[in-house]
Amino acid sequence: MNNQKIEQLLKREKIFKWQVARKIGIHETSFIRWFRDELSQEQIQRVLSAVEEIKLDRLKVQK
Repeated sequence: MNNQKIEQLLKREKIFKWQVARKIGIHETSFIRWFRDELSQEQIQRVLSAVEEIKLDRLKVQK
């Protein structure tokens, strides 16, 4: 998965970059800087895990 696909995923799921940054435990500015170059496999995994956690959090709130 490349940066563009991750950005599309965030847009499709209506997840803001600041939300992902908060879940990962870094500053929003640092997270945005990640996208200057292609993300490493580790970064991609961290982002995808954070997205899944955010989606689960949303489900908990809806109940």
